Amino acid sequence: METKACQSCTQDFTIDQNDLDFYQKVQVPPPTFCPACRAQRRMSFLNERTLYRRKCDVTGEMVVSLFPQDSEVPVYSPKAWWSDEWDALDYGQEYDFSKPFFEQFSTLLRRVPQFSLQNQYTTMINTEYVNMGTYLKNCYLVFNTAYSEDSSYTTFFLSGKNCLDMYFGDKCEFCYETLMSYKCYRAFYCQECADSVDIYFSKNLRGCTNCFGCINLSKQSYCIFNEQYSKEAYFEEIKKYNLGSYAVVKELKKKMEELSLQYPVRFSEEYYNTDVSGNRIYGCKNVHDSFETKAVEDSRYLQFVFYPPARDCYDMTLWGQNATRIYECMGAGDSQDMIKFSFDCWAPATNIEYSYHIVSSNDNLFGCVGLRKKEYCILNKQYTKEEYEILIPKIKQHMNDMPYIDSQGRVYKYGEFFPTEISLFAYNETFAHSYYPLTKEEALAKGFRWKDREENQYAVTLKAENIPDDIAVIDESILNEVIECEVSKRAFKLTPAEYQFYKAYGVPIPRLHPDERHKKRLAKQNPMQLWHRSCMCIQENHDHISQCPNEFQTPYAPDRKEIVYCEKCYQKEVM
Repeated sequence: METKACQSCTQDFTIDQNDLDFYQKVQVPPPTFCPACRAQRRMSFLNERTLYRRKCDVTGEMVVSLFPQDSEVPVYSPKAWWSDEWDALDYGQEYDFSKPFFEQFSTLLRRVPQFSLQNQYTTMINTEYVNMGTYLKNCYLVFNTAYSEDSSYTTFFLSGKNCLDMYFGDKCEFCYETLMSYKCYRAFYCQECADSVDIYFSKNLRGCTNCFGCINLSKQSYCIFNEQYSKEAYFEEIKKYNLGSYAVVKELKKKMEELSLQYPVRFSEEYYNTDVSGNRIYGCKNVHDSFETKAVEDSRYLQFVFYPPARDCYDMTLWGQNATRIYECMGAGDSQDMIKFSFDCWAPATNIEYSYHIVSSNDNLFGCVGLRKKEYCILNKQYTKEEYEILIPKIKQHMNDMPYIDSQGRVYKYGEFFPTEISLFAYNETFAHSYYPLTKEEALAKGFRWKDREENQYAVTLKAENIPDDIAVIDESILNEVIECEVSKRAFKLTPAEYQFYKAYGVPIPRLHPDERHKKRLAKQNPMQLWHRSCMCIQENHDHISQCPNEFQTPYAPDRKEIVYCEKCYQKEVM
């Protein structure tokens, strides 16, 4: 066991023998930043949901883009970027041993055209304002969403229809303001539910129908606040709640938050695993300190690797799909092997390091941007196999002899991901801000850039507090209103599709901007951090006397109010 002090946060972190074995396998030195700072830095390179209107730099057409009009990089529409009218090799540059590698890479990164959005644009139908999407139809402001239609304001959403304001959903239909749910139909204001139909204000239901305000139930029907009703009495009782009233819904949400604290929670959400630690881990083996992972083996420090399978991966954020020997990458997968220190590698490839937007088959690249179907390239310059193999060891040695030193004095040698200073985005435009939120002052103090929000470009015509309380009295004229968010004061409008959804299902008009609603959903999930704790169960019929002696790693911090149980006690209590 080796203990190091993180270059960024100065906190100690450990490197054990399993870690060293992996680093040897992929031929890299141990890291000098702690796992959390490594993840935060990777995420600071991905703009997931900050969109702008601008012109394509090659066609002049107006496009939705991750980059504003005054961006420092050339930006192409997806169609123009994927065309054969340009070649990223034309931007190649000779390696300069008088300058740090990351300085040279930053120059290349800002010369090569970037695509305006990270979408598979040929699979989109009537879907413009989205990012990181594929096979979408009639969708609006959805992110990391695929195989869905007639949906809006979703993130990490798969195979859904007619859903709004969803975070982590799969195979859901006609759902609203629901997160981390699977195979749900007509679920409203719910969390962590599966295989359930017609449920409201509920948490952790499995195989339930017609439940209202319920927690930790399995295969139950006609329950209200965990009390059993007859079918007739159930429907009569829920009629007492005017769910079209914003005030009523707000009060029910508050009641459910308070009620949920009376029920135990599992120390970690995980199923069908062997030797794992983290949260929301499914079908994994020997996976540790990881979050949102599925069918992964022999890996550590992963986030959002939920496209199976993957194995032998460390420090990988998004996404999997037959990925092996991946290290320190933001976005890697699709039959890739031996990919290191890279961003957005989407297609089958091997032996790629320090590269960016490698979205078609490539092999043996170092420090490249936007190449397609190339091999043996350095800084987008073509070499022979022999030249490449001679030059790569020299470059790695040069990275150690002349490291990049950022404004905070942090040293980046070979073996570290890109310095955050060369990111194309401000911190509050990126994925990192969602999962490691910082104030402007905190971000600047850590060496990140910040972009101040632009003032509303549209004149507000309706303040949130002046929206009628009940959806029943609101008509289509609200589509003409520019609404002011009650928290951020940002302006937003309703779309005809979402208005029709609200009217059809009696849902009150939201008072928050879509981004603020997304923040509230994120706040309900556990942080990507683990604490060592003991089971809080004191029930003697759970095979222990007084308090349960079991200990575990959990994403519930010690100061949280939840009652946290080990797996055994949770199964006895809930299942």
